[in-house]
Amino acid sequence: MTRSTVLIVTPEQTRSLEIDVRWLCWLRPALIGLTVSTVTLGAALWMVATRYLSEHESSARQVADLQRQVTDLRNFTSDEINAKLAALHKSEQMVNDVAQYLKARGIDVQPVSVAPRKGMPNPAAGGVPLPISSIGKSVPYTGSFAHDTENLLQALQGTPLGAPHGGSLSSRFGMRPNPFTGRGAELHGGLDFKGDVGDPVHCTANGKVVLAKRQKSGYGNMVEVVHENGYVTVYAHLSRIDVRPGQQVHAGDVLGALGSSGRSTGPHLHYEVQHDAWRLDPETFLSLTSAAPAAAR
Repeated sequence: MTRSTVLIVTPEQTRSLEIDVRWLCWLRPALIGLTVSTVTLGAALWMVATRYLSEHESSARQVADLQRQVTDLRNFTSDEINAKLAALHKSEQMVNDVAQYLKARGIDVQPVSVAPRKGMPNPAAGGVPLPISSIGKSVPYTGSFAHDTENLLQALQGTPLGAPHGGSLSSRFGMRPNPFTGRGAELHGGLDFKGDVGDPVHCTANGKVVLAKRQKSGYGNMVEVVHENGYVTVYAHLSRIDVRPGQQVHAGDVLGALGSSGRSTGPHLHYEVQHDAWRLDPETFLSLTSAAPAAAR
C-alpha cells in the first residue's frame, strides 16, 4: 500500500486528503539530517563566536597594554627631555657666569711694557731684590679645575687672574738691571705696573687679607691676600691701604691706592703671585693663553 487517506475535519466541512507514503519515507531521513546539520552548524558557530570573543578580549588587553606603555614612554621621554633641558639651561647659565667673570677680570688684556733701555735707571720700579742663588726650577701650574662648570667658576674665583691695575708694565718678573742705577742685575719677584699716585689697586681673586701694613723690607705699604686654592698675592708700594687683616675680599675689590712707598724709584704697583712659597710670574696669569709660569723663591 503506497497511498493513505487523511481526514481533515473543520466546523464548516470535512475533507479527505490522500498522501503518497513513499514521500514520507524519504522525508524523515531528510528531516533528521537537516536537524543534525543545524545542530552541528550551531555548535560550530558557537565555538567560532566564543573563540572570536576570547581573541577579541585578548587583543583588547594587548592594545590597552600597548597604549599604557606608549603613554608611560611618552611621559618618561617628556620628563627626561625636560630634565635635560633644565640641566642644559643651568649649564648655559654657569658658562655665562664664567664668561662674565673672566670678562670682568679683563684677562685678555695684557699691559704694554715700557721698560727702560738696558743700563738706564727705571723711574717706576721697586721691590726687594732676591739673591741670585735662590733661583729655582720652573714649577708647573698646580691649579686644579673640575669639569663641572660650577666648580670651575669657584676655582677661577680663587685663582689670581687679570691685572690689579690698568697701567703698563714698567718691570717684568725675573732678572733685571738695578732700577736705581741701571747697572748690575737683580732678581725681580713680581710685576711693576706704572701709574699715578692714588690710582685704585684691585684684588685679583677671592680670598682673605692676612697682612695690611707698612713693611721695613722695602715693600712699603703692602697688602697680602691668601686664596682658598693655595695662592697668595702681594700688592706693594701703596700710598694708602683700604683693607684690614682678616677681611674677606673678592676679585675686583679695591685694596688700596698706588704709590711709591718703600724701596721705589717712582709711582708704581709691585704685584706678586705666590704658591707654596714660590714666586710665580704674574704675567702668565694675565691671560689664559699664557705659558706655564716661571717661579723663584
